[in-house]
Amino acid sequence: MSTSKRATLVGAIAFVLAVSLIATAVLTGTLPGVQKVNTSQSSQGTLSIMLTDPPVTPAGVTDVYVSYSDIMVHVSDAGNQSGWYPVNSQGTIELLGSVNVSQTLGTVSVASGYYNLIRFNLTSAKVTYDGANYTAFVPSAELTVRIVGGVEVNSSKLSAAIIDLQTTVVNIGSHTDPEFMIRPVVRAYPVPAGQVTTSMGHQGFRQGLNGLTWWKVLRERYTANLQMTAASLSAGSLSLTVENTGNQSTVLGLVIISPLSFYLGGNNGRHGGHLPDSLLGAANFVILGNGSLVPLRDIVSLGASARGGGGQATFVYESILGVAGYNLTKGSSATFAYTGQIFTAPVFKASTPGSIVSGQQYEITVLGTQAVASMVVTAG
Repeated sequence: MSTSKRATLVGAIAFVLAVSLIATAVLTGTLPGVQKVNTSQSSQGTLSIMLTDPPVTPAGVTDVYVSYSDIMVHVSDAGNQSGWYPVNSQGTIELLGSVNVSQTLGTVSVASGYYNLIRFNLTSAKVTYDGANYTAFVPSAELTVRIVGGVEVNSSKLSAAIIDLQTTVVNIGSHTDPEFMIRPVVRAYPVPAGQVTTSMGHQGFRQGLNGLTWWKVLRERYTANLQMTAASLSAGSLSLTVENTGNQSTVLGLVIISPLSFYLGGNNGRHGGHLPDSLLGAANFVILGNGSLVPLRDIVSLGASARGGGGQATFVYESILGVAGYNLTKGSSATFAYTGQIFTAPVFKASTPGSIVSGQQYEITVLGTQAVASMVVTAG
């Protein structure tokens, strides 16, 4: 694939997937038992940084590797540009193997205090798809995440925080010529003081999270849960209703309509969510902030016209930061509708468009921040 075409691909999908970054890592809240501590005292404590990941991936993906570096923690009494302590940890983690499992990335000795932020870089990513490895594009390398409620560090106890790195992997290429992009969405929580063990202080330590009451409580309290309650589809219309039954808002950014065959094969049960094998051959819609559905193909064409093709990546990135994404608050539902010819042709490559076929089964998927929902329908 030529450099210009590849730039077009990356820029266009950055438009779609970067919507989640608007809502990423800015949560606030207070957890029981966390109190602010005077950072001027001379004592020190130990803080361990852990990570877990429940990713959403396309059929055929069996491994997702991300490399990380430059982990830092921030003390709350300092300004945003100061008060950072390096954890001095780097490495690579396989995300599909981190479902319901936490892994210690690093441990640091810091001044006693109240720590509210974690910053780290995702330096590279690789996806194993149908037995072959492919480099994946990460649209935002440096991530800063707020620790919900903060974590207290002092000399009298061990402390730990867990990063909940929820990634979505999308194949913007084809089955035979795949191109992957990873969308990272991050939250972080303190591990309750009574649950921190000395083993957590060792880099690479892994612990199962299933059955842990404190983790279940955190997940229920601070995550969205998206459900599709109704959907209908024809060659000239689309309607879907989704409900947020969780306890946090989610920003809805993308609707994917794919033939059901695109989902066959799965990922051998290694992940909690699924996406179609590829966006090519699917009908893709962007959800705007006002709830309108706009064909992704139209937005890509607009970007090319406005910026002369070469500036398309800048156009789509600026656009997503300004307008895209519908905020679905907890406990609420919304219906999205589109009337007009629905094309299933590739979005990013010139080709003859296809149409929705009456009587054929399709899976309609809605992608939000830390939330995904789908429903199988028969086209009318």
